[in-house]
Amino acid sequence: MISPEFAAIAGSAVAVAYFAEGERGITADENCTYLAPWTTDAAAWILGAALLFRGINTRDPLVTFAGAAVASIHVAQFAAHKVLRRPE
Repeated sequence: MISPEFAAIAGSAVAVAYFAEGERGITADENCTYLAPWTTDAAAWILGAALLFRGINTRDPLVTFAGAAVASIHVAQFAAHKVLRRPE
């Protein structure tokens, strides 16, 4: 059986790779619907973290993977679009 720890690392890695690949195809002037208020990323991160911890506590690798992926991709989105600025 896959350990929750491995699932958390894999979920984060897949999310960051998915985000990076998606960013490569978007120009700076495109209107992206995911560039919503920071509260969207905060709410998604909280729910992703809740799933992550639930998966770890229940030793469920699928829930752990999903929680880590959701939390990680929203941290990446927040960092890339709210903290850092895209080059023009």
